[in-house]
Order: sequence, then C-alpha cells, then structure tokens
Amino acid sequence: MAEEQATFKTAEQRARAEAKRMREFMTHLGTFVAVGLFFLILNLVTDPHSLWFFWPMLPWAVGLVIHGWKVFWNDRLFGDAWEERRVQTRLGREQTPAPTLKQAMPHVATTPEIGEITHQGAVLIDGMRANARQIPKPAVRQQALALCASADRVLSAIDENPDEVTLARDFLDRYLAPANKIVDDYARLATRHVASAEPTLTQVEQHDLPQLTAKFDELYDRLHRGSLIDLQAAREMLSIDIPGWRDDDEAASLPQPAPKPSVTR
Repeated sequence: MAEEQATFKTAEQRARAEAKRMREFMTHLGTFVAVGLFFLILNLVTDPHSLWFFWPMLPWAVGLVIHGWKVFWNDRLFGDAWEERRVQTRLGREQTPAPTLKQAMPHVATTPEIGEITHQGAVLIDGMRANARQIPKPAVRQQALALCASADRVLSAIDENPDEVTLARDFLDRYLAPANKIVDDYARLATRHVASAEPTLTQVEQHDLPQLTAKFDELYDRLHRGSLIDLQAAREMLSIDIPGWRDDDEAASLPQPAPKPSVTR
C-alpha cells in the first residue's frame, strides 16, 4: 500500500510539473504575440512602406521554438518513459548471461522433436523476459529475470542432451508454459494496480517465482546427471589404473585437523 501511494504521488508530481511547464510556455507565447503586435503597429504607424517589425522578434522567436521543443517534443522523445525503457533494457542485458561460442553458432538439433522443443522454449522465454521487464517492482522484476535466466540454462542443457526428450517435453509443457503465463498475468495486473489482485500478486512474489526458479535449477541438475555418472565412472577407471589414486581421494575428503594454537611466552 505504501509503495502504491508513493507511485501515485510520483505520478501526481509529474503531472503537476508538466502542467506548470505548459503554463509557462503559454505565458511565453502570449508575451511574444503581444510584443510582436506592438512592433507591428509601431512599424505601420512610423514606416508603413518598409516592414521591419519581425527583425527584433527573430531572436526571440528562436528562443520560443526551443522552449516549445522542450515542452512538447523533448519530454515525449527523451522523457521519463524513454528513460525507463533504457533502464529496463540495461537491466535485462545484465540479467541475461552472455551467449557462449556454442550458443552463438547455428546449431542443428539431433532430433526434430528436440529442435521443435528448443524453438518453442526460446519463444516462450523471450516473451517471459519481455513481460518481466514491465514489472514495476524492482525486486520482483529481478526475480522474474532470474527465472528467465534459469530457463535459458535448462534450454541450453536440453540442446546438449537430445536423448532427454521426456524431460524436455515436461519442462516445456508442465513448467515453462505455465511460468510464462504467470509472469504475463502478473506484469499486466501489477502495472494496472488492481487492488483485488494484491493477495494473488503477493503469492506469486513469495511462492510461485521462487518455486519455479528452484524447479528449473532442479531440472538443470537432472539434465547433467548423465555427465556426472560418466565423470564418476572415469574416476573409477583411474583408481584402478593408478595405484594410490583412491587413497589420495579418500585422504582429501577427510576433515583436516585444526592447527594447534601457538603459545606466546
């Protein structure tokens, strides 16, 4: 409630500032017209055959145009909305990990089904990230962008493990599609400040987003379980071929005794 009041107060302050700038410009314009009419009448009375009244008004007209630009166009092109879009874009870039060389290169899926899953998943993640950037609360926006980053990691792992078709399909249908829907609905309701939606939005913030992120991380670990088994098998082979390998490994895993404190005499 306090955050909504602060947001409303900020919006009211911006509206008042815009009205003040408009009033100042209209006052400036009225003064310009009045002085211009004075010079025009003076010109017609003193020397009607030679029009010179616009010469002293020309520098002022330039200043008036600049004033009008700042009031009517500058704020629209480079105002608060433009600044907010730049901030959101920057935050999104910082949250999104830089693509690796493998990700940057075109990839041919091992199976058509995995290729379709990764394509659909990439579309859903892009949409979810775009919606996450519209969330007004910074902390929740960071949560949603972190969820997108976790989803990217899972999709990359699916691409590297084309045999996990069942797990990939579960990720797409059971988790990613609902997560995209949740972030979409949350962003739309949060930006509209619907009072009756506050309890549900709080549940999304405190329960849904953390749970989804944890689930995506769990799926990421499951997709690498085969690599972990291969690593353990390779280490077992080394323990057979290299004498003392297992002893060194077990010794490294044992807790080391704490050093004895030195006694100062």
